[in-house]
Amino acid sequence: MKKKFTRREVIKAAGAGVIGLQASGSISSGLIRHAGASAEEETHKLLMKGTVNFKGFTAKEITPNDEFYVTSYSEKVPRIDENKFRLAVAGLVEKPYDLGMNDLRAMKDKTEFVTLECIGNPVGGDSIGTALWEGVTLKRIIEKAMPKKGVVKTVFYAEDGYTDSIPYAHSLSDDVFLAFKMNGEFLPPQHGFPLRVIVPGIYGMKNVKWISKIELVNHDYKGYWEKKGWSDEAVIPIKSQILMPMDGKTIPPGPYVVGGIAYAGRHGIARVQVSFDEGRTWSDAEIKEPLSTWAWVLWRFEWSPPKEGAYTVTVRGVDKAGKVQEKGSFFSTSYPDGAKGYHSVDVNVGTG
Repeated sequence: MKKKFTRREVIKAAGAGVIGLQASGSISSGLIRHAGASAEEETHKLLMKGTVNFKGFTAKEITPNDEFYVTSYSEKVPRIDENKFRLAVAGLVEKPYDLGMNDLRAMKDKTEFVTLECIGNPVGGDSIGTALWEGVTLKRIIEKAMPKKGVVKTVFYAEDGYTDSIPYAHSLSDDVFLAFKMNGEFLPPQHGFPLRVIVPGIYGMKNVKWISKIELVNHDYKGYWEKKGWSDEAVIPIKSQILMPMDGKTIPPGPYVVGGIAYAGRHGIARVQVSFDEGRTWSDAEIKEPLSTWAWVLWRFEWSPPKEGAYTVTVRGVDKAGKVQEKGSFFSTSYPDGAKGYHSVDVNVGTG
């Protein structure tokens, strides 16, 4: 990475994706975390539905697999034979072992909607998406190996040569898991088939794809991007984005529904606010109940422009801990810990 502030340009060649939020399935939050057959059948039916119409704002609340963003360490997409695949668990453990995909699928205990985002995604960018992931909690895999004392980091090794890590204590959270399904299907090759890590609330670089080895170590292991100066904590901050109207659009006079997404990781979104006067005043938007603790929310605001002319529409989020989204600055970049700032679009109200 020659230019620290252009990581997204470096990884874009590997296939930056599409946010895909124009239409989607409406899924009750009551289905979350339930792996029973009836819940799975109902979830599948709902996934197949068309649009969520949130009082005039239509959106793909779940990102289809073929529209989900793709960023990778290299252009290589490993082709892995699942029948020969083995996940190794090693390092500071009493009983190192390995297991195959049939073993992992038999251990399934997790079904969760999770929003992922690339750390290089700019404010208002498209490298973000939400999917329904299924798999097994990492804690169960680790505990079976009987970890020794003194473990500091849990290191993930991928088939394409990529590595990354998370704090050992974090890897024992019930929220972190190894996924083998995405939106009801086995992981597509570009999304990590047959197995990937899901670390909710943490930028995508920690959600290692094509994982083939887990190692427990007694030092502060730094992965590929961390060695280049990118954040090791990689916590996704409060984010919000306008999806309707699009920048540069002309809208007719009269009531108009402004809408978008917002995300605040572990704390969750409490409020979304919009401004039509460059941040001098703010109004609360209406929020749709999220699909899970770890999924973005949809928001909408019915706007009645007072007159025709040019406007700048701006959005910001507030999490449930009371923290307001960072405003950022003109010089803000994604490096080293993700883009920060309000998203704005310029629109014209008129008939022409």
